Amino acid sequence: MSELRASIKAKQAETLARLTPNTLHIALYLRSDPPLPNDFHWAFYLHNGTGSTPVGTKYHVRGIGGGWIPGHEATAGIFAENFLCVMIQIGTIPASAHARVDELMRINDQTLNSIPGITCRTWLLEVLGVLVEEGFVHCDVRELEKDCMEIGNEHSWSASTNEQPRPAVMWRKASLYWRFTGRCWLGSVVLDYTFSA
Repeated sequence: MSELRASIKAKQAETLARLTPNTLHIALYLRSDPPLPNDFHWAFYLHNGTGSTPVGTKYHVRGIGGGWIPGHEATAGIFAENFLCVMIQIGTIPASAHARVDELMRINDQTLNSIPGITCRTWLLEVLGVLVEEGFVHCDVRELEKDCMEIGNEHSWSASTNEQPRPAVMWRKASLYWRFTGRCWLGSVVLDYTFSA
């Protein structure tokens, strides 16, 4: 293995090891080169590992032929995946809730091809809506979609030139959203605040 390749693999492993355990991310992948604006493959990544055992589960759907199939899989190398553009942390999922979140991620697996206009993005947004309804993620789904597009567009050129490691960022409006809704995350606990005028 060349020194450059070994250095890249080491940086990718360090980035993965630095992810906070029990965090939920949206992973965006390039779909074209040169990259086109707002043109990404969308996936969830639930990081359930620790610094010493960095593993997680990637949840997504893929178009195969004329249909769609689920592509959920455990991975210890999300940062080494081809065409990864950026990882956007959108929440914290307590370890005790991982099994329920896994069920919700798979809720449409048997009926994917009956969902009108399905794409990887629309599937993710539909599941995100369920995660919001069940209280696992706190956001406005359409606002988060728009922000993810902007974040992806910001990082698409560096992804197309294969700058490594790929970035992991926190959704930048999360603190504003929590401030206006009176909700704030502290680790895996959601705290409710009351504001007086």
